[in-house]
Amino acid sequence: MRLFFALWPAPAVAERLAGVARAVASRFGGKPARQESIHLTLAFLGDLPAEALPALTQAAQTIASAAFTLAIDRLGYWPRKQLLWAAERSPNAELVKLACDLETALSRAGFALAGRDPVFSPHITLVRGFPVAGEALMQSAIAAINWPCSRFALIRSQKSATGSSYEAAAEFPLNGPAAAWLGPGPGEQNQSGSRGESGA
Repeated sequence: MRLFFALWPAPAVAERLAGVARAVASRFGGKPARQESIHLTLAFLGDLPAEALPALTQAAQTIASAAFTLAIDRLGYWPRKQLLWAAERSPNAELVKLACDLETALSRAGFALAGRDPVFSPHITLVRGFPVAGEALMQSAIAAINWPCSRFALIRSQKSATGSSYEAAAEFPLNGPAAAWLGPGPGEQNQSGSRGESGA
């Protein structure tokens, strides 16, 4: 199974981000991310056996990070991947610290990240297969979408003919006030326990 750590938004935040994805895809083309699959990857581990889950959970439990709120206010585009994404114009310091602390904890536990660029580039995938014709949106600002982050999750992803399904294997609270919402995480909003969309 593919495993990664991620932030997962509350439904209202996911709905706003999905709305941006649908609007842009309807104008330029591409496949918008489904609302239930929108997330921000903190650490991607790739394919690992189920036996790795306890050690990964223990490593994540050592993280002491404050809760924080993201202000998603710009769009970006990666031509090689044909990927349109959303992010903060200035990355949140607590988010960067969380990702760095998590990478350190995983390294100490013997796990290496897969496919990580040398510099952490936090982003939320909105549209896949985005055409080059829409590249003018690369640095486009959007009305800020506030995303309170009060926990992160260890996610397992399974591929199928219809894409990937996501399920939370474990969740970890962040300390401090940021959001009251502690509702369903990935895989808890439908009867199947999975979320549709391809990739992490």
